[in-house]
Amino acid sequence: MNVVAKVSHGAFVSVLLFAAVGSLSPQTVTPSGSIGFLISTSYTDPTNQPGAAILGVMNFNGAGSVSGPYLLEYGSGGPLPVTTTGTFSGTYTSSAAGAGTINISLDNGDALTLDMVTADSGRGLQLVVTSCSGGFDLTASVVGGIGMHANRSTTGGVAALKGSYGGQFAYSPQPSRWPFVASFDGAGNVTVSGTFVGAGPSQQSLVYPGTYTLNGKGMGIITLAPQPGQAAQVFHFVVTNEGGPGLLTLQTGRLGNGVSLGIAHLQ
Repeated sequence: MNVVAKVSHGAFVSVLLFAAVGSLSPQTVTPSGSIGFLISTSYTDPTNQPGAAILGVMNFNGAGSVSGPYLLEYGSGGPLPVTTTGTFSGTYTSSAAGAGTINISLDNGDALTLDMVTADSGRGLQLVVTSCSGGFDLTASVVGGIGMHANRSTTGGVAALKGSYGGQFAYSPQPSRWPFVASFDGAGNVTVSGTFVGAGPSQQSLVYPGTYTLNGKGMGIITLAPQPGQAAQVFHFVVTNEGGPGLLTLQTGRLGNGVSLGIAHLQ
């Protein structure tokens, strides 16, 4: 079951799609291993570009330390989004009931505190950001994220990702969505197809050929070929394996308002 949570920040509305990561249980344990995550938030640097999202991998050592790579996109409401990459480090605590806190610092000096609940014996996370510093802003928004165990079979590069994945992107501030299927051939080529539903609602069937890359950290990039009158579309993603292979995806490098988030699972 998917739940759609809307986050308001002035005229900006971001939409975060949550996919169930398993039934919560009082017998959950402290998370360990690699967990891909996706967080929707707001950003105040520069102040006219409040929308932001973070995509990355949290590597829990099982003893209270966490670190990993991340991608930060901000720029909703501005002329162009800005995408930066880096690494974060921090600490975490977790109770026997599966509730806990994560404190992380990014390369650029920004910091986040997240409340977490583990699911299915630590294989999944539900995240809510409860405090932050630097460019992040919590004064007018409630932010959250989702995490699932990262697939460790990514050292083979593009060959590690093959098959068809379904998902949906939600765009703002105009209410529109794009349910899609992304088919990877295991050799660096991908086709993304679906029906874009806009205001009205208007509908448009879309088929985009493209290419993809995948590194040993489980993070990759999809680049779709430009269509007439459009720029190339770029998606960053994290490979996960909660309940079978899947993807956490974030659209970057595009014009327009809103931060587009999506979650895809193997079909």
